[in-house]
Amino acid sequence: MESLDKVFFYDFLKNVMGENLDVNLSEESKELIRSYTRIIRLNKGEFLQIEGDVSRFWGYVSEGLVRVYYLQHDKEITEQLAHEGDGFLDYESFFNQSPSRRFIQMLEPTTLYLFPRLECEELCSKDMEIRRFFRLMTELTLLLKKKRIQNTIFKSAKERYQILLNEKPNLVLRVPSIYVASYLGITPETLSRIRSTVK
Repeated sequence: MESLDKVFFYDFLKNVMGENLDVNLSEESKELIRSYTRIIRLNKGEFLQIEGDVSRFWGYVSEGLVRVYYLQHDKEITEQLAHEGDGFLDYESFFNQSPSRRFIQMLEPTTLYLFPRLECEELCSKDMEIRRFFRLMTELTLLLKKKRIQNTIFKSAKERYQILLNEKPNLVLRVPSIYVASYLGITPETLSRIRSTVK
């Protein structure tokens, strides 16, 4: 682990809060978060977590690409694809401290900001601003998860692909097609057909 550059980390927090969170953090609160945040760099193909581990971190991607997936009947199901500025959290394992079903793998050389669970709890007990910050981050995570479930139920495969293309066009270009298809809940063949019709 290494220390975080103050200016770079503050810019990162500003990006996260500005787009997703209705919260303003004082300089003191931001510095507290920075002091407890860990930075780690992993190579392509490496894992932050494998099935059976207990989740200890709330992660954000500073640079690179992350895939969260689980096994179902020996088949890999991609649950999340996260790139620069995206957060990822194994919600059930993190909050229940139970063994996880999920793998967290790097698809590119990746730099992560990690918020350790125990330190998060300690900070939230000391600072009301930080408590609100993490509460809103939790709510955002749940809302995004709910949106993904609703899209899977109510949107067609083509509509789901179009949403992904509109929201994260760069992601579609960087992620192997087999993982994009799995994330969308379709076969690679169906994805290829959809791509041929979408301009």
